[in-house]
Amino acid sequence: MPDSIGAVVRSIRKRRKMTLERLSELTGISVSSLSRIENTQLGLTIEKVDLLAKALDIAPEDLVARNPDVADRTVAAPRGRAKELRRLTVDRERDRGSKANAYRELNVKYLFGQDSDRALDCMQVTIDAISVWDSEFVRHPGEKIIYVLRGDAVIYCEGHAPLILETGDALFMDGHMWHSTVAVHGRPAELLVTYYHGPEARQGIFEAQVFTPQSWAALQAS
Repeated sequence: MPDSIGAVVRSIRKRRKMTLERLSELTGISVSSLSRIENTQLGLTIEKVDLLAKALDIAPEDLVARNPDVADRTVAAPRGRAKELRRLTVDRERDRGSKANAYRELNVKYLFGQDSDRALDCMQVTIDAISVWDSEFVRHPGEKIIYVLRGDAVIYCEGHAPLILETGDALFMDGHMWHSTVAVHGRPAELLVTYYHGPEARQGIFEAQVFTPQSWAALQAS
């Protein structure tokens, strides 16, 4: 029979050498309530599960699963090996909020934030319907996948004819080619962009520039 959530909380807290008082400071849950939770005398709401998981540095799902081995799994493995093989992150919409970075025609939300130790970035991108000649072309190390969540977009990519991407279409490309994507038909488009830069690619150069129809045609002809 699996342990209760409270028993898992107590086990992880003790392995973290954390007092009830410290856990109370991190969660805002009173010491008396935490004691009752650990002794299965008080139920848990979703909000409290999230608070406890964040304070104990584990995924909320580990608490809900009530797996007694989670305490060993999260602390017993050597730090480097755990980081290499066992990373797992949940990025929740309610925590992400409305934070976005705006670049010209782009509005970018990073899923999971920006992490220099990670070889993969994922972004929710909203792009405006502007002329591609008013947009910024980029090139960079690594590989990219673009999936159109909503709307239609056109991508200009060095060495290729312009491509129209409709809702549900996806595109894979090497990032070292000059490229730019803008929405069409006068409406913004929403994209999911996954960028694999690889363990060494961050050492490469991320370049950006504006092209004119003439300079783009010259690049294509070269």
